[in-house]
Amino acid sequence: MSTTAWIIVVVVAVLVVAALVAWMLAQQRKKKHVEHAEHLREEAREHASAIPESQVRAREAEVEAERARLEAERAQQKAQEAQVAATQQQAVHEDRLRTADQVDPRVDTSSEDYDPDTVLDADDPRRTDGTDGSRRA
Repeated sequence: MSTTAWIIVVVVAVLVVAALVAWMLAQQRKKKHVEHAEHLREEAREHASAIPESQVRAREAEVEAERARLEAERAQQKAQEAQVAATQQQAVHEDRLRTADQVDPRVDTSSEDYDPDTVLDADDPRRTDGTDGSRRA
């Protein structure tokens, strides 16, 4: 055989060996990918058993949130009712003061600066003017 033939045989042999090595590496890579995929599937199966329990906890949390929302709505309604009652009591109080001021000849209810809240009783702790507490305008 001539030198050229030997070179061709060596080059072909090297190419065959390189192709064989490349094929073997590809097979190893493929095998590792298959093993990795199986490992991921196993992890997924392990975690799948926890899903129903998580779903139950999520439903329970939703129920608790709904209960809390309803309770908050009830509390808000109760607070609004209490506010209405307080406003009504304040109106009754102011009405009584105005009625008393209208009856009292010492109070000028027609004055522009008349305000039933500024006319204080003698026993009112807010009174600081030292007077006898007669109701004045």
